[in-house]
Amino acid sequence: MIEIIRFVRKKFHGASLRELAYLEIEAFLQGLAIGIPGAPGFFIRFWLYKLLFKKLGTMAWVSPQVRFLHTHKLRVGNTFSANSGSYINAVGGITLGDFVLIGTNVTIVSGIHPIEGPLPPVFARPVETKPVTIEDDVWIGSGAVILAGSHLRRGTVVGANSVVSGETEEYSVVAGSPARKIRSR
Repeated sequence: MIEIIRFVRKKFHGASLRELAYLEIEAFLQGLAIGIPGAPGFFIRFWLYKLLFKKLGTMAWVSPQVRFLHTHKLRVGNTFSANSGSYINAVGGITLGDFVLIGTNVTIVSGIHPIEGPLPPVFARPVETKPVTIEDDVWIGSGAVILAGSHLRRGTVVGANSVVSGETEEYSVVAGSPARKIRSR
């Protein structure tokens, strides 16, 4: 039991008891609302996220089965949509601008597990946080992955199943793994 307590303290370095309690409440409330279909579900999720997010603009269209973590570190502008199966972990902070469209099964993460050296095991290492910024008028296609520290500039379109690491140019269309600019829009 003492070993488990030591592991948890090390794994969640810097996390207060208040933050850990918040994450539990966040998970519970989302669990209640995540699967509600139709207009009632959209309405309930909007008001839930209005309470949980650090900032949420005027309209959020969040489909069932979208999972958010660390919502208190998530800032979202006006007119936002996230489709089913997407996973957004704001452990390091995520800012989304206005008119951001997120396709199905998109992953956006703002933390990484360091892998340098054999010890300690990767599982036991604390997460390194790197904020993600997604500016206005961005469309992220289905299955895309946006990695920690990425900055998607205004007007970027990310192709389906692409992996973005780093910065994009304004009004660029990027695709591939790793994502590369394929044209301007």
